[in-house]
Amino acid sequence: MSVPDKIYVRFVCFQTIGRQRSRLGLFKAIDEAVESDHAPSWAVAEARSLSAWFNANLDIPKAFSTGGHKGFGQPGLSWFKPVAAEHISRMHRLKVALQECGIHVEVLTTRDPGLIVWQDQFQIVAEPRGRRF
Repeated sequence: MSVPDKIYVRFVCFQTIGRQRSRLGLFKAIDEAVESDHAPSWAVAEARSLSAWFNANLDIPKAFSTGGHKGFGQPGLSWFKPVAAEHISRMHRLKVALQECGIHVEVLTTRDPGLIVWQDQFQIVAEPRGRRF
């Protein structure tokens, strides 16, 4: 799957995280899928396999905020860069597996993810500056 230049991609579920306004990311949703009583075995195996691939091929961000005053702003959100075609393709596969386990997944895109506080070759973490993703 090709993504146009400067379009960032984020995959989210509809469960909110506590009092935060951001939605649950797919990597956190894998645990819910695996624990589901109604999850097809192929979908659980696919989610676990993809999780292992991402663990080996995607760094964990080292920063999620600029460290501003507590209570102001939101923690940063992770987005894939347009060059991360293989990662985005595998996230679409994970989306299919999670949806088979009853977890709705939405794909978000933006040209303006907010203030970038960390990045590597494939992803950014950006504070959304009050925008809701």
